[in-house]
Amino acid sequence: MMKKHATEPLSHAGILTLFLCVPLLFSGCAGTNHELAGKRARAEAALGLSLVQQNQARAGLKHLLEAARLAPENARIQQQLALVYRDLKYYAPSLKHFKRALELEPDFPEAWNNLGTLYLLLKRPDLAIPCFTKAAETLTYKTPHFAYNNLGQAYFQKKEYRKAIESYREALSFAPDYSLCWNNLGNAYVAVTQLTEAEKAFKKAIRYDPGYPAPRFHLGKLYLEQKEIKKARQELEEAIRLAPEGPFAEEAKGLLARIQ
Repeated sequence: MMKKHATEPLSHAGILTLFLCVPLLFSGCAGTNHELAGKRARAEAALGLSLVQQNQARAGLKHLLEAARLAPENARIQQQLALVYRDLKYYAPSLKHFKRALELEPDFPEAWNNLGTLYLLLKRPDLAIPCFTKAAETLTYKTPHFAYNNLGQAYFQKKEYRKAIESYREALSFAPDYSLCWNNLGNAYVAVTQLTEAEKAFKKAIRYDPGYPAPRFHLGKLYLEQKEIKKARQELEEAIRLAPEGPFAEEAKGLLARIQ
């Protein structure tokens, strides 16, 4: 089965944008009214997340806002609101809710990581870098490779390709089969014209996820630049086959038309 690469809203940047379903934690409340509010907030949050996961983000947002009204000190609900706003491209309220989540829970690595992705969308890599660094260095973060990969994307956006390579390799030290990161590493090697290393990285991405079209496309472009026409055609055709409506399909078709 094809692995999910969680890159839909940010596919051109290769940033990890998983909608993290973090458990919604509620502390015990002293009074009956607080207990009822907590139960209602849990129900509203659960319904909101369910709707978001069914691609009904706007409907889910209504319930998450109600959950936040009922439980205003819950950092996890604040982050979920921020994520929904981000993916709907309402960046100002997204930023507001990420910051509120981190006011409530300063050592919340998922929120730091996701705030960084928002800054990348806003083309503010200098603001993203400390967010990803904070997430990656938080010992309780179970998936630091996500933050290190995104840190690489921030450096790539700044055209600091050597630092990007270093960050991607750090991510891969935690998750050697992280195909998205191998693809990003390949692009960084292309940017510094280490083409042999780029080829190896794209092949690793394909090895760990044969159904992932991006490294096929990038490897095809690399072969085309090296005048290896047969190999280029094979990879570009496979990229189109895997994702005929994907972000690389039209460019791949154009490249193939030039070498027919």
